[in-house]
Amino acid sequence: MTDREDRIRQRAYEIWEQEGRPQGEDMRHWLQAFQEISASVDADSQPARKPRAKKATATDKTAKPKVASKSKGGAQSVPTTTPPPKAAKPAGGVTKH
Repeated sequence: MTDREDRIRQRAYEIWEQEGRPQGEDMRHWLQAFQEISASVDADSQPARKPRAKKATATDKTAKPKVASKSKGGAQSVPTTTPPPKAAKPAGGVTKH
């Protein structure tokens, strides 16, 4: 038998004992042990991942406010469109109803 099969058999026996040694549950115990051992083997073979940094939230007091970046040198940008013309004022003292 392989090492993995021995581990599954041992774990199935442990499950059987923990449940009070019931009769007729051997297949369920074997499958449960198989799943546990397979999950642990898969987890061991996966490379460790670095935890992701948390995104800052509104309630996070350590978060710094964003500041607009300043350009270093050169002219500032100027809008290329002209503003709309101002509305003509009505003659003084004349009221429209």
